[in-house]
Amino acid sequence: MNWRDGIGSGGISAVDGFSFNFTPPPSSLWLARLSRKKILATIGGVGVSIPLLLETYARSGCVQSTKKPGWAFTDSEMENIGKDVVKDITVIFHGAGGEDAYTDDLLKTLCKSIDGSGTGIVKMINWEADSADILQASVKGTTIGKELAKTLCSSMYASDNINTSRVANIHAIGISVGAFAADSFLDALSKENKSTAKNKNTAVKKLYCQLTLLDPFQQKAVLGVGYGNKYFGIADRGVDYAQQYLNTDDPVPSTNAPLQHCATIDVTALRPPEIFGHDWPLVYYTEELKRSINAGNGFVPTDKQSSRGSLKML
Repeated sequence: MNWRDGIGSGGISAVDGFSFNFTPPPSSLWLARLSRKKILATIGGVGVSIPLLLETYARSGCVQSTKKPGWAFTDSEMENIGKDVVKDITVIFHGAGGEDAYTDDLLKTLCKSIDGSGTGIVKMINWEADSADILQASVKGTTIGKELAKTLCSSMYASDNINTSRVANIHAIGISVGAFAADSFLDALSKENKSTAKNKNTAVKKLYCQLTLLDPFQQKAVLGVGYGNKYFGIADRGVDYAQQYLNTDDPVPSTNAPLQHCATIDVTALRPPEIFGHDWPLVYYTEELKRSINAGNGFVPTDKQSSRGSLKML
C-alpha cells in the first residue's frame, strides 16, 4: 500500500490510486469530546455516590436515648409489669421535633382512659436525642424499638415473674418518623417473646398488639423508598391490627399515601386551616379519643375495626 501526501497535513490524499479528502479534526474538538465524556462520567458518579454517602451517614451514629436510666419504664412500672398487675401497655413514639403541646395532649387523653388501678400503663418514649436528625431518625428509631422490646420482655420473663406477668395487650403509637420505632417495637416484641420463652423453657405469652400510625414517615434513611408501605402493619411482624391516620396535602415528603397493610382513615378534608397538615392526624386522633366514652388505651374494639388495605375518607 502506497501512501502519498501526508495525511497528517490534511488536504487530498491517495492510497493505491484512490484519492479522498481527509481533514483531521482540530485538537480542540477532540478535547471537547473528551471533556464531555469526563463531565458525564463525573455527573453519573456523583449521582450515584451522593445517595450512597447519605445512606452511609443515615446508618451511622450511636443511639443515645436508651443510655439514660429509666428511659423506657420506671423501676416501679417494670416491677408491676412482671407481677400480676399490668395488663395493658400503650407506648407513644413522638416525631422528629420531639414532644410538644400536641403530643402532651395525646398523652394526657390516653392516661385519662385508664382506671387508675395500675392495670394500664401509658408511656411517651422520649427519643428526642435521636429523632432530631431526620436522615438518621428512621434507622435509630428502628433500633430504639428493638431495645424497648428487649426491656419489656426482660421484665415479663424475669425469673420470679414467668408465671405471674399478665401483660396481654400492647398498643404502639408512632407519630411521623416515630412510625419506625413503633413498627420495630412490635416486630421485635413478637420475636423476643418467642425466643425468651424458649430460653426460659416456658410457654410463649399471648399478646394482642395494635399499631397506630399518625401521618407516618414511610421512607427509611435515603434509599429505603417505600419501606413503610412494604412493612408497616404486616401481621407476620407481630401486628394484630394496624391503623393509619392520613393527611395528604402537606409538604412533608413520604407521608401522603395510604399504607397497604393498614386500615387508613384520611382526615385531610376535615383539617382546620390554622393547623399544619402534618400535625392534623395527631390532633384529630386525640380529639377522637376524647369523644370516646371509653378510649381504652386507644385499642379499637374488634367490631369497630376495618380491614387491612381499606381507605376511609372523612
